[in-house]
Amino acid sequence: MTEADIRLIQGLGYPTVFIDTFFDVIDANFVDMNNEDAVYKVLSRFHQQGFRRIGFVASHVETTNFKLRRDAFFKNMARLGLAVEESDVLSVESTYDGAYGDTRQLLADGLALAECYFCTNDIIAYGFIRALREHGLSIPDDVSIIGFDNLPQSATMDPGLTTIEVSKRKIGYLAVTMLDDLIQSADPQPAVKIQVGAELVLRGSHEKLSQRAGKKSAPKLKQPAE
Repeated sequence: MTEADIRLIQGLGYPTVFIDTFFDVIDANFVDMNNEDAVYKVLSRFHQQGFRRIGFVASHVETTNFKLRRDAFFKNMARLGLAVEESDVLSVESTYDGAYGDTRQLLADGLALAECYFCTNDIIAYGFIRALREHGLSIPDDVSIIGFDNLPQSATMDPGLTTIEVSKRKIGYLAVTMLDDLIQSADPQPAVKIQVGAELVLRGSHEKLSQRAGKKSAPKLKQPAE
């Protein structure tokens, strides 16, 4: 939902609470995840594990949350004193097949991989991981991955995907409570903007850089067919 969409709906004059989007500059009610907090948790985890060359897998698709995560990536890399290599910020389609296909093409074009990657959501992470594996790389022995959303498949894949969990139940509860207050109130209310914190769910798709060094001297890439 764009800023223009929200302003249009807000202008209708009905009690409204927007979820899964957030704009500081709009005088409207929002309940959304705290993307900056979530991304900081991801990057801090990588940093604590010894990684310094951290990549980001973004998407061509422009959504508010994707943009907030991208902005948070650059802001928090700077906060941690880490440089961002332009070649380590990738952009792929937001679907599984699209992320897989785009990653395959990047690898075929000679992409020099970062030590680890934060994927802007789990769906993108699934396609990204599939392409890396088909290229002869192991997760997390060659590349560590962290996603975002904690979809059910993230717990059942092998290895399990370390990812960000934001309580959708909490967001829904807060939004409904806020909307009920707006409906019940006889007087105009100031806009309320709530951001719900995130939890990093640890699984097997990432490991300490020192653990990786003890397993392999260098990634073994699949050789092209003769």
